[in-house]
Amino acid sequence: MPLPHAVEPVPSVHAMHAAARVRPAAHAAPPARAVPPPLAGPTRRMYGYLPYWTYDVADVPFEHITDLAVFSVSADADGSLSELSRWTGRAADAVRLGHAAGVRVHLCVTQFDRDTLDSILGSSSARARLVSAVATQLRAYGADGVNIDFEGVRAGQRANMVSLVRELKAAGVGDVTLATPAVDWSDAWDYATLAEESDGLFIMGYEYHWSGGDPGPNAPLDDGGVWDSYTLRWTVNDYRSAGAPVDKIILGLPLYGHTWPVADANDVPGTATGRASSITYGQTLDAAGRRWDAASSSPWYPGSGTQTWYEDLQSVETRVRWALLEEDLGGVGFWALGYEANDPAFWGAMDAVMDEAASRDAPTGDTATATATGAGTEDGGDVPSASKLGGEPEACGCDAPGGAPGAMLALAGWMAARARRRRP
Repeated sequence: MPLPHAVEPVPSVHAMHAAARVRPAAHAAPPARAVPPPLAGPTRRMYGYLPYWTYDVADVPFEHITDLAVFSVSADADGSLSELSRWTGRAADAVRLGHAAGVRVHLCVTQFDRDTLDSILGSSSARARLVSAVATQLRAYGADGVNIDFEGVRAGQRANMVSLVRELKAAGVGDVTLATPAVDWSDAWDYATLAEESDGLFIMGYEYHWSGGDPGPNAPLDDGGVWDSYTLRWTVNDYRSAGAPVDKIILGLPLYGHTWPVADANDVPGTATGRASSITYGQTLDAAGRRWDAASSSPWYPGSGTQTWYEDLQSVETRVRWALLEEDLGGVGFWALGYEANDPAFWGAMDAVMDEAASRDAPTGDTATATATGAGTEDGGDVPSASKLGGEPEACGCDAPGGAPGAMLALAGWMAARARRRRP
């Protein structure tokens, strides 16, 4: 079976969607949670990218996510930031509404040109300028951190990418998360060290079949002996084998698919006769002729001279449950908010899986006894265990050291966030 694309990485879908301004379907107001208690603690993350061409900030379903990356400003060759209006025009509202719901708000910084990335990463002065510019923007709006979305990094910049993360953390910018590839074609990503130095790796778990190739599942869970061996399962195993701990892995999933022109719409695997166009989750809610590919756990449908592979509630929920409940990953996330059209069924399913994951993370034994004697929340909700929060207080966004004092401060932060996320 041929590779899904050549040795060179495919073009950034983030960049392609930005150029095309991929439009979501008409969307409803953000759906409210049916049950008053919010997501139970910070042990898992529900991470969403907010492109500048989809939702207004007021339409973001804050009560259903833990982290929001405002996409995006551009990093220039000298380390300065450009296209700042995409951040400054939305940051105040994003922070105000996000913090009211207990959501961390990140500035997303992008660069997709290899030569420009060489200039930034290969120069200590350019990195310093970038770190300073990021810190200035975050402090101006009270945001919680930065998401670095650098795609096309060359192998020669592997160590410098680690240096950038260390320099951002040393500058006190807060959370540092990275958009990282599903397949590291160029051996540019030191997963283990980046996971250790950052607060999370957002795996871009999509484009396994890209718009310029033949039709197939965008984010196959498995290959089933039908597809290429590069799948979400392969990717997560690759990160784990490289030394990235599961609690630092955020599996990014697509809320879009592709429609290819094909010679035979019913032929699977098929052959494309041209380039695919993107189609969003919201645009396929009423898809006719849906079929299910058991090999990859993906929906698709034939059209008139076309074949569409997309994501629906079953496929997304299957992947989220696998990531959080089977692989025990630190979180999941989506490219991109808006594409799901604020579908209530979608967010209800996401809430249910997150709550199930939180219940599995709940304390037992002595910690549970403490809950019964008043250490818990007034509604009797679960309190994160000391093993979850004491050893890794950064998961709650606090700066406390490890051990018992760190656990107490982390617990206080968790309880405050839970209270903020409660609906009146």
